[in-house]
Amino acid sequence: MSFREMFAGTFGGSTAANFGVPSSGGSPGIPGPGQLQPNSRAANVAAGMDYQLLPAYPPFVRLSTSSSVAYFVRFRTFIFHGNGTAANTTAQQQMSFSVPTIIIARTAAAILADAAALPVGRGSLDIFTFQLFRAGSNSDMIDAGAGGTATAPNVLTLGSAILGTAAQPALIPGNGLFVDTGSFLLASCTNLIANALVHVTLWCLEEYGPARG
Repeated sequence: MSFREMFAGTFGGSTAANFGVPSSGGSPGIPGPGQLQPNSRAANVAAGMDYQLLPAYPPFVRLSTSSSVAYFVRFRTFIFHGNGTAANTTAQQQMSFSVPTIIIARTAAAILADAAALPVGRGSLDIFTFQLFRAGSNSDMIDAGAGGTATAPNVLTLGSAILGTAAQPALIPGNGLFVDTGSFLLASCTNLIANALVHVTLWCLEEYGPARG
């Protein structure tokens, strides 16, 4: 089932497109109902498709106007590695979601848990690499690699390239990253230095409302 199909008919009849949710993929060449497919801007323009100018950064999130729906801010953190962990160790963690959640930013910090100083020229976000998946599916990668590597798009990226600090968060463009009830994120992290302790935090808006029968 695609994300469009998953959200169709929910939240007052809104569709997944209104939430900025991409397709979760499908069989090549066999589009499903509402399935997003690769296309080209040239083909769209030739077909007469209209485009409009909208803000993409910082994110503009879609919030309910109902008085029976409330939003709660929560910072959810992945914690990787630590004292005694050898360099170039890759770990994975899963984060489940029990309520609809909009992730608007990602921040991170890392230290050497053995109290050693960072190497000269290395910042906190430069001692680990990171990658995030939605629903644990490669077709819903949030951080996709390339660069001609043999493992693309499964490439972990330096933290400083995709994550911000608490003072200067890495905001998620457009509508933020929407994760629905029952979905999960899968995060991978590799420490580049032994004993590195890495915290990666998601800035979340959690939606609470009346129960659905």
